[in-house]
Amino acid sequence: MKFYFYKQASNPKLRFDYWVMRADEPLIKLNIWGQRKQFNCDFYTEIQALELIQKTYPEAIRIPQPLNRRKLI
Repeated sequence: MKFYFYKQASNPKLRFDYWVMRADEPLIKLNIWGQRKQFNCDFYTEIQALELIQKTYPEAIRIPQPLNRRKLI
């Protein structure tokens, strides 16, 4: 599995930031049927989120974020 990881602000009024993980396959081990998972920055640091991903998907490879975020892997 390949994935990329970036930080995103959800709503300027609410000021909640999220770490977003986009993968090339559904994230079934994280109970997600889609290819996108968000981690709230209030609860997870970048390192904690990446450790959780590596623990759940040990074969996962992190790739650089593409210039166009809408483009799938």
